Amino acid sequence: MKKVLLISNRVMHYRVSTYNYFHRRFRESGFEFSVIADCLQKQNQILPEFELRELPLNFLKYRKAIVDAQPDAVILFLWMKDLITWPLIHWLKLRKIPFAWWTKGGNWDARESRLRYQLSNYVHAMSDALILYSASCRELVKPGLRSKSFVANNTINFSDFPAVHESKEEIKKEFGIPFEKVVIFIGRMGVEKGRKRVDHLIDIFRGLDRKDIGLVLVGSGLGEELKARMNPRNTLYLGEVHDAQNLRISKLCKMADVCAIPGHVGLGLNQALYWGLPVVTEECDQPPEISYLKPGRNGFVVPHNDLASLQDRMLYLLDNDRVRADFSRHAREDILNEASIEGMFCGFKDCVNYLTQR
Repeated sequence: MKKVLLISNRVMHYRVSTYNYFHRRFRESGFEFSVIADCLQKQNQILPEFELRELPLNFLKYRKAIVDAQPDAVILFLWMKDLITWPLIHWLKLRKIPFAWWTKGGNWDARESRLRYQLSNYVHAMSDALILYSASCRELVKPGLRSKSFVANNTINFSDFPAVHESKEEIKKEFGIPFEKVVIFIGRMGVEKGRKRVDHLIDIFRGLDRKDIGLVLVGSGLGEELKARMNPRNTLYLGEVHDAQNLRISKLCKMADVCAIPGHVGLGLNQALYWGLPVVTEECDQPPEISYLKPGRNGFVVPHNDLASLQDRMLYLLDNDRVRADFSRHAREDILNEASIEGMFCGFKDCVNYLTQR
Protein backbone atom coordinates (compact mmCIF):
# COMPACT_ATOMS: atom_id res chain seq x y z
CA MET A 1 0.00 0.00 0.00
CA LYS A 2 1.36 3.43 -0.96
CA LYS A 3 1.81 6.08 1.72
CA VAL A 4 0.58 9.67 1.78
CA LEU A 5 2.00 11.86 4.54
CA LEU A 6 0.45 15.20 5.52
CA ILE A 7 2.77 17.57 7.39
CA SER A 8 1.00 20.33 9.28
CA ASN A 9 1.35 22.95 11.94
CA ARG A 10 -1.41 22.84 14.56
CA VAL A 11 -4.28 20.56 13.56
CA MET A 12 -7.54 22.35 14.30
CA HIS A 13 -10.38 20.37 15.84
CA TYR A 14 -12.55 20.63 12.72
CA ARG A 15 -9.82 19.07 10.58
CA VAL A 16 -9.82 15.80 12.54
CA SER A 17 -13.15 14.67 11.11
CA THR A 18 -11.95 15.69 7.64
CA TYR A 19 -8.74 13.68 7.98
CA ASN A 20 -10.69 10.71 9.32
CA TYR A 21 -12.73 10.79 6.12
CA PHE A 22 -9.57 11.13 4.01
CA HIS A 23 -8.03 8.18 5.87
CA ARG A 24 -10.98 5.93 5.08
CA ARG A 25 -11.28 7.01 1.45
CA PHE A 26 -7.53 6.87 0.73
CA ARG A 27 -7.38 3.35 2.17
CA GLU A 28 -10.17 2.29 -0.22
CA SER A 29 -7.93 3.59 -3.04
CA GLY A 30 -4.81 1.74 -1.89
CA PHE A 31 -3.14 4.54 0.08
CA GLU A 32 -2.27 4.84 3.77
CA PHE A 33 -2.90 8.42 4.96
CA SER A 34 -1.08 9.70 8.05
CA VAL A 35 -0.28 13.04 9.66
CA ILE A 36 2.72 14.52 11.43
CA ALA A 37 1.86 17.82 13.10
CA ASP A 38 3.21 20.33 15.55
CA CYS A 39 0.25 19.69 17.85
CA LEU A 40 -3.45 18.89 17.98
CA GLN A 41 -5.75 21.69 19.12
CA LYS A 42 -6.46 21.05 22.79
CA GLN A 43 -10.20 21.66 22.36
CA ASN A 44 -10.49 18.70 20.00
CA GLN A 45 -12.77 15.93 21.24
CA ILE A 46 -12.86 13.76 18.11
CA LEU A 47 -10.73 10.61 18.14
CA PRO A 48 -8.31 10.50 15.18
CA GLU A 49 -8.72 7.33 13.11
CA PHE A 50 -5.57 8.11 11.13
CA GLU A 51 -2.03 7.77 12.44
CA LEU A 52 -1.15 11.09 14.06
CA ARG A 53 2.27 11.92 15.40
CA GLU A 54 2.78 15.18 17.29
CA LEU A 55 6.27 16.59 16.76
CA PRO A 56 7.54 20.14 17.38
CA LEU A 57 8.28 22.00 14.15
CA ASN A 58 11.98 21.31 13.81
CA PHE A 59 13.56 20.54 10.45
CA LEU A 60 15.97 17.87 11.69
CA LYS A 61 13.21 16.04 13.56
CA TYR A 62 10.88 16.16 10.56
CA ARG A 63 13.61 15.06 8.19
CA LYS A 64 14.17 11.94 10.30
CA ALA A 65 10.43 11.31 10.62
CA ILE A 66 9.98 11.49 6.85
CA VAL A 67 12.93 9.16 6.23
CA ASP A 68 11.43 6.70 8.71
CA ALA A 69 7.94 6.94 7.18
CA GLN A 70 9.14 6.51 3.58
CA PRO A 71 6.11 8.22 2.03
CA ASP A 72 5.33 8.01 -1.68
CA ALA A 73 3.91 11.55 -1.56
CA VAL A 74 3.95 14.40 0.94
CA ILE A 75 1.38 17.16 1.40
CA LEU A 76 2.59 20.30 3.18
CA PHE A 77 0.00 22.30 5.12
CA LEU A 78 2.26 24.96 6.57
CA TRP A 79 2.58 28.73 6.59
CA MET A 80 5.48 30.44 4.89
CA LYS A 81 6.27 32.02 8.27
CA ASP A 82 6.87 28.54 9.70
CA LEU A 83 10.67 28.44 9.56
CA ILE A 84 10.65 24.71 8.85
CA THR A 85 9.03 25.37 5.46
CA TRP A 86 12.15 26.63 3.73
CA PRO A 87 14.69 23.88 4.47
CA LEU A 88 11.98 21.24 4.17
CA ILE A 89 10.87 22.06 0.62
CA HIS A 90 14.49 22.11 -0.58
CA TRP A 91 15.32 18.83 1.16
CA LEU A 92 12.23 17.11 -0.27
CA LYS A 93 13.26 18.34 -3.71
CA LEU A 94 16.81 17.07 -3.20
CA ARG A 95 15.55 13.67 -2.06
CA LYS A 96 13.12 13.55 -5.01
CA ILE A 97 10.15 12.98 -2.72
CA PRO A 98 7.14 14.44 -4.57
CA PHE A 99 5.22 16.98 -2.53
CA ALA A 100 2.20 19.24 -2.84
CA TRP A 101 1.66 22.61 -1.18
CA TRP A 102 -1.89 22.99 0.20
CA THR A 103 -2.66 26.67 -0.16
CA LYS A 104 -5.06 29.52 -0.81
CA GLY A 105 -2.76 30.49 -3.66
CA GLY A 106 -1.44 33.47 -1.75
CA ASN A 107 -2.26 35.74 1.16
CA TRP A 108 -5.87 36.85 0.69
CA ASP A 109 -5.47 39.37 3.51
CA ALA A 110 -2.50 41.13 1.87
CA ARG A 111 -2.82 40.70 -1.88
CA GLU A 112 -0.96 43.95 -2.48
CA SER A 113 2.22 42.69 -0.78
CA ARG A 114 4.84 42.24 -3.49
CA LEU A 115 7.18 40.34 -1.15
CA ARG A 116 4.52 37.81 -0.17
CA TYR A 117 3.60 37.36 -3.82
CA GLN A 118 7.22 36.61 -4.75
CA LEU A 119 7.64 34.18 -1.83
CA SER A 120 4.42 32.40 -2.80
CA ASN A 121 5.59 32.12 -6.39
CA TYR A 122 8.85 30.58 -5.24
CA VAL A 123 7.12 27.95 -3.09
CA HIS A 124 4.65 27.22 -5.89
CA ALA A 125 7.50 26.71 -8.35
CA MET A 126 9.38 24.41 -5.97
CA SER A 127 6.30 22.28 -5.30
CA ASP A 128 5.49 19.34 -7.54
CA ALA A 129 1.79 20.16 -7.23
CA LEU A 130 -0.59 22.62 -5.58
CA ILE A 131 -3.83 21.87 -3.73
CA LEU A 132 -6.08 24.93 -3.78
CA TYR A 133 -8.89 25.95 -1.43
CA SER A 134 -11.11 26.91 -4.38
CA ALA A 135 -11.03 27.55 -8.12
CA SER A 136 -10.77 31.28 -7.43
CA CYS A 137 -7.34 30.66 -5.84
CA ARG A 138 -5.91 30.07 -9.31
CA GLU A 139 -6.02 33.85 -9.82
CA LEU A 140 -3.12 34.13 -7.35
CA VAL A 141 -1.04 31.42 -9.03
CA LYS A 142 1.24 32.36 -11.92
CA PRO A 143 -0.27 31.16 -15.23
CA GLY A 144 2.69 28.91 -15.95
CA LEU A 145 2.17 26.99 -12.70
CA ARG A 146 -1.59 26.50 -12.86
CA SER A 147 -1.38 23.24 -14.79
CA LYS A 148 -0.11 21.44 -11.68
CA SER A 149 -2.86 22.79 -9.42
CA PHE A 150 -5.79 20.76 -8.10
CA VAL A 151 -8.91 22.29 -6.59
CA ALA A 152 -10.18 20.80 -3.33
CA ASN A 153 -12.95 23.14 -2.18
CA ASN A 154 -12.24 23.81 1.48
CA THR A 155 -14.95 22.44 3.73
CA ILE A 156 -15.83 20.48 6.84
CA ASN A 157 -17.14 16.94 7.10
CA PHE A 158 -20.91 17.34 7.10
CA SER A 159 -21.36 13.56 7.15
CA ASP A 160 -20.22 13.60 10.80
CA PHE A 161 -22.82 16.19 11.80
CA PRO A 162 -25.53 14.73 14.04
CA ALA A 163 -29.25 14.80 13.44
CA VAL A 164 -30.98 17.31 15.73
CA HIS A 165 -34.47 16.21 16.73
CA GLU A 166 -35.30 18.97 19.20
CA SER A 167 -37.42 21.90 18.09
CA LYS A 168 -36.16 25.49 18.04
CA GLU A 169 -38.11 26.22 21.21
CA GLU A 170 -36.72 23.19 23.02
CA ILE A 171 -33.17 24.22 22.10
CA LYS A 172 -33.77 27.79 23.26
CA LYS A 173 -34.96 26.48 26.60
CA GLU A 174 -31.89 24.22 26.92
CA PHE A 175 -29.45 27.10 26.33
CA GLY A 176 -31.48 29.79 28.11
CA ILE A 177 -32.09 31.84 24.95
CA PRO A 178 -35.14 34.10 25.42
CA PHE A 179 -35.33 35.69 21.96
CA GLU A 180 -38.15 35.06 19.46
CA LYS A 181 -35.79 35.38 16.48
CA VAL A 182 -32.04 34.89 16.61
CA VAL A 183 -28.98 36.13 14.74
CA ILE A 184 -26.04 33.84 15.45
CA PHE A 185 -22.33 34.57 15.10
CA ILE A 186 -19.96 31.59 14.88
CA GLY A 187 -16.18 31.93 14.98
CA ARG A 188 -12.98 32.64 16.87
CA MET A 189 -13.20 36.29 17.81
CA GLY A 190 -9.72 36.99 19.12
CA VAL A 191 -7.63 35.90 16.11
CA GLU A 192 -5.86 38.16 13.61
CA LYS A 193 -6.78 41.44 15.32
CA GLY A 194 -10.47 40.62 15.45
CA ARG A 195 -10.79 40.16 11.70
CA LYS A 196 -14.24 38.58 12.02
CA ARG A 197 -15.54 42.00 13.19
CA VAL A 198 -17.91 40.77 15.85
CA ASP A 199 -17.71 44.33 17.22
CA HIS A 200 -19.95 45.45 14.36
CA LEU A 201 -22.71 43.14 15.57
CA ILE A 202 -22.26 44.17 19.19
CA ASP A 203 -22.57 47.84 18.22
CA ILE A 204 -25.67 47.21 16.08
CA PHE A 205 -27.45 45.31 18.84
CA ARG A 206 -26.33 47.83 21.43
CA GLY A 207 -28.62 50.36 19.76
CA LEU A 208 -31.30 48.03 18.35
CA ASP A 209 -34.75 48.72 19.77
CA ARG A 210 -36.41 45.39 19.01
CA LYS A 211 -37.65 43.19 21.83
CA ASP A 212 -38.23 40.19 19.54
CA ILE A 213 -34.69 39.86 18.13
CA GLY A 214 -31.51 38.74 19.85
CA LEU A 215 -27.84 38.09 19.07
CA VAL A 216 -26.09 34.88 20.16
CA LEU A 217 -22.28 34.84 20.01
CA VAL A 218 -20.53 31.46 19.82
CA GLY A 219 -16.75 31.10 19.86
CA SER A 220 -13.59 31.95 21.75
CA GLY A 221 -11.72 35.18 22.22
CA LEU A 222 -14.32 37.83 23.05
CA GLY A 223 -12.37 40.48 24.93
CA GLU A 224 -13.48 42.21 28.10
CA GLU A 225 -13.94 45.54 26.32
CA LEU A 226 -16.41 44.02 23.86
CA LYS A 227 -18.18 42.14 26.65
CA ALA A 228 -18.67 45.46 28.43
CA ARG A 229 -20.19 46.97 25.26
CA MET A 230 -22.74 44.17 24.86
CA ASN A 231 -26.42 44.96 25.36
CA PRO A 232 -27.50 42.40 27.98
CA ARG A 233 -31.14 42.74 26.96
CA ASN A 234 -30.58 41.30 23.48
CA THR A 235 -27.08 39.79 23.33
CA LEU A 236 -25.89 36.47 24.77
CA TYR A 237 -22.29 35.21 24.73
CA LEU A 238 -21.99 31.42 25.00
CA GLY A 239 -18.23 31.12 24.50
CA GLU A 240 -16.70 28.02 22.94
CA VAL A 241 -19.01 25.09 22.27
CA HIS A 242 -17.29 21.73 21.75
CA ASP A 243 -18.34 18.11 22.06
CA ALA A 244 -17.28 14.93 20.29
CA GLN A 245 -20.49 14.69 18.26
CA ASN A 246 -20.72 18.44 17.42
CA LEU A 247 -24.22 18.22 18.86
CA ARG A 248 -24.29 21.48 20.84
CA ILE A 249 -23.14 23.68 17.96
CA SER A 250 -25.50 21.84 15.62
CA LYS A 251 -28.40 22.55 17.96
CA LEU A 252 -27.51 26.23 18.07
CA CYS A 253 -27.38 26.43 14.29
CA LYS A 254 -30.78 24.76 13.99
CA MET A 255 -32.20 27.15 16.58
CA ALA A 256 -31.00 30.32 14.82
CA ASP A 257 -32.70 32.19 11.97
CA VAL A 258 -29.81 34.12 10.39
CA CYS A 259 -26.01 33.93 10.65
CA ALA A 260 -23.97 37.13 10.57
CA ILE A 261 -20.17 37.15 10.32
CA PRO A 262 -19.28 40.74 9.34
CA GLY A 263 -15.60 40.01 8.66
CA HIS A 264 -13.58 36.97 7.62
CA VAL A 265 -16.22 34.25 7.16
CA GLY A 266 -13.99 31.15 7.05
CA LEU A 267 -15.51 27.71 7.54
CA GLY A 268 -18.20 29.16 9.80
CA LEU A 269 -19.90 30.03 6.51
CA ASN A 270 -19.96 26.36 5.50
CA GLN A 271 -21.42 25.34 8.83
CA ALA A 272 -24.14 27.99 8.72
CA LEU A 273 -25.16 27.21 5.14
CA TYR A 274 -25.34 23.49 5.90
CA TRP A 275 -27.93 24.19 8.60
CA GLY A 276 -29.90 26.38 6.21
CA LEU A 277 -28.90 29.71 7.71
CA PRO A 278 -28.75 32.71 5.36
CA VAL A 279 -25.44 34.49 5.94
CA VAL A 280 -24.81 38.24 6.00
CA THR A 281 -21.28 39.61 5.77
CA GLU A 282 -19.30 42.63 4.52
CA GLU A 283 -17.05 43.32 1.56
CA CYS A 284 -13.51 42.99 2.90
CA ASP A 285 -10.46 40.75 2.55
CA GLN A 286 -12.56 37.61 2.52
CA PRO A 287 -11.10 34.07 2.26
CA PRO A 288 -11.78 31.64 -0.60
CA GLU A 289 -14.87 30.24 1.15
CA ILE A 290 -16.71 33.47 0.29
CA SER A 291 -17.46 31.94 -3.12
CA TYR A 292 -20.12 29.77 -1.45
CA LEU A 293 -22.13 32.86 -0.55
CA LYS A 294 -24.46 33.91 -3.38
CA PRO A 295 -25.75 37.45 -2.69
CA GLY A 296 -29.51 37.60 -3.07
CA ARG A 297 -29.80 33.80 -3.04
CA ASN A 298 -28.39 32.40 0.22
CA GLY A 299 -27.21 35.58 1.90
CA PHE A 300 -26.04 39.16 1.45
CA VAL A 301 -22.72 41.02 1.18
CA VAL A 302 -22.90 44.66 2.27
CA PRO A 303 -20.28 47.42 1.87
CA HIS A 304 -17.30 47.34 4.22
CA ASN A 305 -17.92 49.02 7.59
CA ASP A 306 -21.51 49.92 6.58
CA LEU A 307 -23.31 49.00 9.78
CA ALA A 308 -26.59 50.50 8.60
CA SER A 309 -26.64 48.18 5.58
CA LEU A 310 -25.58 45.22 7.72
CA GLN A 311 -28.47 45.85 10.10
CA ASP A 312 -30.91 46.42 7.22
CA ARG A 313 -30.13 43.08 5.55
CA MET A 314 -30.34 41.15 8.82
CA LEU A 315 -33.70 42.69 9.67
CA TYR A 316 -34.97 42.13 6.13
CA LEU A 317 -34.33 38.40 6.46
CA LEU A 318 -35.71 38.21 9.99
CA ASP A 319 -38.91 40.11 9.14
CA ASN A 320 -39.70 38.28 5.88
CA ASP A 321 -40.39 34.65 6.66
CA ARG A 322 -41.00 33.54 3.06
CA VAL A 323 -37.81 35.16 1.79
CA ARG A 324 -35.84 33.65 4.66
CA ALA A 325 -37.29 30.21 3.91
CA ASP A 326 -36.18 30.50 0.26
CA PHE A 327 -32.70 31.63 1.29
CA SER A 328 -32.54 28.78 3.80
CA ARG A 329 -33.38 26.18 1.17
CA HIS A 330 -30.80 27.61 -1.23
CA ALA A 331 -28.16 27.75 1.51
CA ARG A 332 -28.27 24.03 2.16
CA GLU A 333 -28.57 23.10 -1.52
CA ASP A 334 -25.63 25.28 -2.53
CA ILE A 335 -23.16 24.17 0.14
CA LEU A 336 -23.90 20.47 -0.43
CA ASN A 337 -23.41 20.92 -4.17
CA GLU A 338 -20.21 22.97 -3.96
CA ALA A 339 -18.46 21.93 -0.75
CA SER A 340 -19.04 18.27 0.01
CA ILE A 341 -16.33 16.36 1.86
CA GLU A 342 -16.21 13.86 -1.01
CA GLY A 343 -15.54 16.68 -3.46
CA MET A 344 -12.69 17.93 -1.28
CA PHE A 345 -11.25 14.42 -1.04
CA CYS A 346 -11.40 13.98 -4.83
CA GLY A 347 -9.22 17.06 -5.24
CA PHE A 348 -6.64 15.55 -2.88
CA LYS A 349 -6.89 12.14 -4.52
CA ASP A 350 -6.35 13.59 -8.01
CA CYS A 351 -3.29 15.43 -6.73
CA VAL A 352 -1.84 12.35 -5.03
CA ASN A 353 -2.40 10.28 -8.17
CA TYR A 354 -0.54 12.95 -10.14
CA LEU A 355 2.36 12.94 -7.67
CA THR A 356 2.73 9.16 -7.55
CA GLN A 357 2.36 8.51 -11.27
CA ARG A 358 4.80 11.10 -12.58
